[in-house]
Amino acid sequence: PTYARKRFAPAKYTVYTVMMMMGRKLCIPFVVASCVAGIVASVDSSLKNDGWFPGPPQPHIPPWPPTYNMSMSTITMQCNSSGWSSPTRGAQFGIVSYDWSNAKKQWAATKPMDCEERLLEQAQMTKKINPDAHVFVYRNVVKALPWFTKVREKLDDPQYSGWFLRFRNDGKNGPYHVPVCAPENPSKCSVFYHDQEQTPEVPTKAQPNPDGICTDGQCDCGKNPCGEYLFDHRNGSMLRTWIVEELIGGNTGVDNPAIDGLFIDDYWCSDTLCKEHPDAGLPCPCHDPVQGPTEEDKNSQADMGLSDQDIADLTIAWRATMDAVKEYMLTKANAYTWSLIAGQAHANASPKKLSSNAASCIAELSYACSNTSQWQTEPQLFGLTVNGSNLTQVHQDVAFFLLARGPYAWAGWGVWGMTWPFNPEPAHGELPPLPHGVPRPAILDVDYGTPQGLCYEVPGKKGTFARQWTKASVALDCNTFTASLEHRDLGTLTL
Repeated sequence: PTYARKRFAPAKYTVYTVMMMMGRKLCIPFVVASCVAGIVASVDSSLKNDGWFPGPPQPHIPPWPPTYNMSMSTITMQCNSSGWSSPTRGAQFGIVSYDWSNAKKQWAATKPMDCEERLLEQAQMTKKINPDAHVFVYRNVVKALPWFTKVREKLDDPQYSGWFLRFRNDGKNGPYHVPVCAPENPSKCSVFYHDQEQTPEVPTKAQPNPDGICTDGQCDCGKNPCGEYLFDHRNGSMLRTWIVEELIGGNTGVDNPAIDGLFIDDYWCSDTLCKEHPDAGLPCPCHDPVQGPTEEDKNSQADMGLSDQDIADLTIAWRATMDAVKEYMLTKANAYTWSLIAGQAHANASPKKLSSNAASCIAELSYACSNTSQWQTEPQLFGLTVNGSNLTQVHQDVAFFLLARGPYAWAGWGVWGMTWPFNPEPAHGELPPLPHGVPRPAILDVDYGTPQGLCYEVPGKKGTFARQWTKASVALDCNTFTASLEHRDLGTLTL
């Protein structure tokens, strides 16, 4: 990718790789971190002034052919923490993405934890029902999550200790803002920085309902306590190669035929880079919750003893890793990721939605009907408007989607994450009113054929837009906010 080429000129990349190989052979377990830090510092100083900084990933189409099949132009992200998500319901969607919280009740109680394998099993169950569905699973390359087997194995192996950020070592042994040792076992401690923001734990009186319940009084994340650890992407090519080829690829990742893509969570954010490059499209300001890794304890920078320049360097190095990840997925694994959909960079999953305001509706469709609009040139997410568990304007939403969409577009539940509530527990403990979730409306499974051109404003009817499909005529009057779906075989489509 462009960013990676600018970051690693061939000569510099060769030096970096050789030095990292030397460092890995020469560093013994308890001094490897300082050895690697010295290598990284010397190499990074030679790269800082090459003009590279981490802009956002640009939208990119998937490596598979487009489809106008409405049923397969749908998307959902499932995270049923109480057990398996329904593979039958998941298989109805063009893209179904399974979150790390899926089946958490089971994998948090397993010894050792096996989130990685259960995500694969969920994908395989879904793919078996509908081989044409594109099945995604969760990955994180900011946080080193030890409930993933491949991460845990490296975290437990001293020869890879340079891959992970540590608590600051200032000779004072803390105090830190997060515990160093496991809450249930004070003798099980780690020098690697970790918090417990979204971590399975043994229930206590103070915390009877943790984010994942360990059984038998013990959480088994290997030799280290359970927690959210962090990769040190300044480590360079060895870590990057492993992330790309094993954590992202490999037999439980996108190299497995059951997995077509990933939701890659979290990102690094630097106040320094935001200030130096305010127009670069970075996720500024850094407020999730502060600069550094997102969704991590707000005091992580102090607890790791990182300078602002360290945060900037980690952000740049993480961005280079992400470039390598996406290059591998698109060109070698024939896979895709949410962050390559327009507007979904920086671990986003937020769809565009249709406003019932006439002026907004007219403006959006006037733009969408141009062959140069992002609707026509880039992959898009669209959300059906919801109120709680109710679809409030599905007829208008589907009409808008059929009017505006280009070759790559997906419609789904109109909230962040786009979790269609088809499980008894759709999202983080919020139960829908129906015991089996919200039915998928039949209007999403109608065959509309293919479009016979772009949408257009109907002559003499300002604010009314239409589009002809091979099997249907679609129209939306933004002034009255009424939709018309006339199917060649089925007649007028209504709810």
